[in-house]
Amino acid sequence: MNAIPNLEQALDYYRQQHDELGGRLLRLQQELTQARRDARRNRTIALIVQRLYECANQPGFVIESLGETLIALLVESLGIDCAALLYWQDPVDQCQLEYGLGLSADFILPLHETPPVHAASLNPGALPIAAQAALQREGLRSWSWFAAPEAGQALLLGNRQLKKVTNDQALEEADQVIAAAALKVYLGLREQQKTFRALQIAETNYHTLFESAHEAFVVFNVRNGALLDANQRTTDLMGCSLTELRRRPPTDWLVSAEGVWKSAWLRALAGRPECFECEIRTATEQSLWVEINLNRIHAGQQRLLLAVVRDVTQRRQSEQQLRHHAFHDALTQLPNRALILKSLAEALQRRQQNPAYVFALLFLDLNRFSVINDSLGHSLGDQLLIAIGHRLKNCLRPDDVIARLGGDEFLILLSDLQKPGNAVDCVVRLEQALIKPFTLDGHEIYTSASIGIVLADDRYSDPEAMLRDADIAMYQAKERDAPSQRYALFDPAMHVRALQLMELEFDLRYAVERQEFVVYYQPIVCLDSGQLKGFEALVRWRHPERGLVPPNDFIPIAEETLLILPIGHLVLAEACRQAVAWAQRYTVAPTISVNLSSRQFTATDLAEEINQLARQHDCNPKLLVLEITESVI
Repeated sequence: MNAIPNLEQALDYYRQQHDELGGRLLRLQQELTQARRDARRNRTIALIVQRLYECANQPGFVIESLGETLIALLVESLGIDCAALLYWQDPVDQCQLEYGLGLSADFILPLHETPPVHAASLNPGALPIAAQAALQREGLRSWSWFAAPEAGQALLLGNRQLKKVTNDQALEEADQVIAAAALKVYLGLREQQKTFRALQIAETNYHTLFESAHEAFVVFNVRNGALLDANQRTTDLMGCSLTELRRRPPTDWLVSAEGVWKSAWLRALAGRPECFECEIRTATEQSLWVEINLNRIHAGQQRLLLAVVRDVTQRRQSEQQLRHHAFHDALTQLPNRALILKSLAEALQRRQQNPAYVFALLFLDLNRFSVINDSLGHSLGDQLLIAIGHRLKNCLRPDDVIARLGGDEFLILLSDLQKPGNAVDCVVRLEQALIKPFTLDGHEIYTSASIGIVLADDRYSDPEAMLRDADIAMYQAKERDAPSQRYALFDPAMHVRALQLMELEFDLRYAVERQEFVVYYQPIVCLDSGQLKGFEALVRWRHPERGLVPPNDFIPIAEETLLILPIGHLVLAEACRQAVAWAQRYTVAPTISVNLSSRQFTATDLAEEINQLARQHDCNPKLLVLEITESVI
């Protein structure tokens, strides 16, 4: 009786164990099924990823093939009827086909909404009626939709046979994970390839610009100063290979510019671009001048220095030639007035700093050079000036400066003299050098010079003042009668005399208008008979302040300024008037002698002038005796 309840309990127990075991088996079966699904999903994802990466890494890869590969893989792996990559632009009114299988080539998915919507917010079940109709026209019974709004793309998967899946989707959940993962991998690879292609294009453009640039480009490592890269223009400029350039530091190529390079390098590192010019020596031992621009640049995380090097040798040579022309005489190639005045200013400044510094300025003017020009021609005169400049320069020390002022005038700066007397010693050497004849074009030419000497002292601070006084001393030397000593040392009295002569010239210009000239007549007596033969007309200047000015004081000035012409005309007119007066008074009229200047012969028609004056005063020309001085001949 007691066994029956135990049996029932046992049966209940076994039934309970059976149900529990069945549940466990069911759960195990479900877990195994899910594991198989997960494994399949993972294998499929891995396969798709592998195939996509293989496609992206193929030689000659084009980015379009990546989308085609994705679509083919999805159709094959998921067993679906069609797959398509679509693209859109916001706001969305339609999606267009980019790559697809199982759809018409001109397939368009309309998304007309009011207001327009974003494709990313759509889901397959919420597609507009027009979109669903377009899919149905393609024969699709179910479809799945995956949007990538950041890329402006969507993945559409569909079946023409209605499959038993949840949520009215064309794919099961695992396949949806596969599709979403595949789209994500595809978009990542596509963006990576786009970036890589952009980098390739940028690198190609960089190398094209780098290699085709007219300037030399050199890239340095900022940490150790090593040369990393250089373009073809650099190797052509330096006359060596890139390998040889890398073996030597930049300072090896510079000529006395290592300090400039280092300071420019530091400023460029600090973000202050530096530009400077320096001389370099190439591998072929050629000397060049270059302009270097140093700039700090960034290549990713790497800091570099870019040197842009431009050959400016020709420009420097042109500038040097222009400077030479600006400061040198075109004929003799000696320094000109501007350069020697600059040197003279530097010498005066040095003397201000050191009063013991002694120097002198010589003003040299060739004697009778115009006669050589007029007789032998200007071409030979130019040759003579060149030869004289060369000979004078050979008499000087290296630190002395000789310049041509123009014409037949030269300036010589004697620097750092031991004593003032050294200036006279140099003048004597110059005179002796000029004594020797010059043989030019078969002509033996003798010449000499008048030299003015001025010694620097505390009175001078202006180069022009020294030049003026040297000029005054030169004219004093020219007036000396002794040909053996044609030089003069300036003293202040010469300047005073020069000022007086300048004032005299000023007054002389108004003396004719003011009728300050008077004519005196000196008798001419025959010493043998004691008879009066005639008179000599002598002109005198009655200055309102100076009184009677002797002819020797104003006649040279009058001749130089051509004021001798109106003065000479006045004397001739007065002589005609006086001759007529004496002819009317005396039975035998005396003759009147008039001295003529050489300027009257060359500047006027003298015969016509005398005839006109004789007719004007009704004077017998026989009463006039015209005397010609030796200077005229």
